[in-house]
Amino acid sequence: CLAKWMVLEARKLAKNLRQDAEFAVGFTSSTEEYRSTVKALDGLGYDEAAQEVYGCTYPEWKKRHQKKASEEQMKIYNENTHLHAVHDKDLLKKAVDGGDEMLLNYCQKYLSEKVMTRLKAGAFSNLCIHLRERSDVIQNVELMTISGFCRNCLAKWMVVEARKISDETRPLALEGSEKEQLVQALDSFGYDQAAQVVYGCTYPEWKKRYQTKATEEQMERYSGSSHLHAKHDLSLLATRVLNDHSSAIESNAKEHIQNTHHNTKGQHKHPLLSDVCCEDVDNFQPTERPCEKFSSIVSPPNDNMKLKIAILTVSDRAASKSYKTGDLSGPAVEQAIIEHLNHLKAALSEQNVSVTNVEKDIVPDEISDIKQKLLLWSGKSNESMRGCPCDLIFTTGGTGFATRDVTPEATLSVVDRECQGLMSWASMELTAIQPLATLSRAAAGLCGNTLIVNLPGNPAGAAQVVELLFPLLLHAIADVLGEH
Repeated sequence: CLAKWMVLEARKLAKNLRQDAEFAVGFTSSTEEYRSTVKALDGLGYDEAAQEVYGCTYPEWKKRHQKKASEEQMKIYNENTHLHAVHDKDLLKKAVDGGDEMLLNYCQKYLSEKVMTRLKAGAFSNLCIHLRERSDVIQNVELMTISGFCRNCLAKWMVVEARKISDETRPLALEGSEKEQLVQALDSFGYDQAAQVVYGCTYPEWKKRYQTKATEEQMERYSGSSHLHAKHDLSLLATRVLNDHSSAIESNAKEHIQNTHHNTKGQHKHPLLSDVCCEDVDNFQPTERPCEKFSSIVSPPNDNMKLKIAILTVSDRAASKSYKTGDLSGPAVEQAIIEHLNHLKAALSEQNVSVTNVEKDIVPDEISDIKQKLLLWSGKSNESMRGCPCDLIFTTGGTGFATRDVTPEATLSVVDRECQGLMSWASMELTAIQPLATLSRAAAGLCGNTLIVNLPGNPAGAAQVVELLFPLLLHAIADVLGEH
């Protein structure tokens, strides 16, 4: 498809060069070069474009890399024909006669680097349009799993290209010249502006309209394909505008993008820069970390606290070891706890909260199994070690509306006092980020002297709720410990 979109762009460019003499001046410097360029554009076909895309001829690539599709792959392919790109065969036909080898040599000789860049940009633009038109059915997590890149990667690659062009232009940019203005605009061009080009709207708007929560199966495939995922250099993605006019320059860059793409609205205030792309596949992805937002409002208690915490993963598939990657939710919750405590240490010099022990286990989506483990860790079962109940138990998974989602029911059956306000507040805060958070049925309450809190099963979603609630949970635990 990329090769065919390059051919389509060649036909458009040849037509524009013929019809607009002023436009042609930007690509050719003489009548002879003009004629050779137009002829080469007319002679560019799929074979020539494929060499640019594949890095070799298509037959060579097939011989080296192509594998026979499995029955399952062919089934998926045939089931998704409605998503496939459609190409106009008439436009793909060469407008000049000649042997394939002769035309290939002619195109390589007479299509300048500037023209080839224009053709590649046309293919990129068509790819963005193709993905925009399928926003409701093609999620970023699926793109990453299959190809190792997603829409966010395309935006970040645009930013990287802006930095390259800036570096090439800067030595030629005299003070006050148009080139200097171009360099400043390129330096201020960041992820937000690039994302508008790729998505056709701001990234937050796209997420609100189209993004859906990734299923456990999707997340398993996504994690298993991590070796394919694109990496991005944060130093290149950061904007470079440092002078007193930076706000005006950035505004001009944004205005340029908005004028070019009329259907873009608003601006995303916080660039989403990451080493591994597609972090937005998770259900809860805030523009700022909850712990940073609320730690200044809710400081940890002054008491010295040494906590014993337990994490219970509730999942039929995790319990049966069906995941190739193993349980991801439990470790994500544990890591979120560690990161939050580290954040408190960095922010507060007199931080006095530590975790002495973390218990972890996995049970299937069965009320009896969940209850048994909660009572054990709360010190209320015959098997419990006397005097050593956990201070805090997190469960992860089973909080949705599926028939097997029974974690809230199991939790409420063992708690002595429910804490409805805690989860209501969490739902309200997270709904501002992801409307689907309202659908969580998570519960919380005290079982003896142990605080139990339900988290979603999505690893990143669970970690985000931990970050959001942890300062408040410390105060609840301090109240309990103060009485005992």
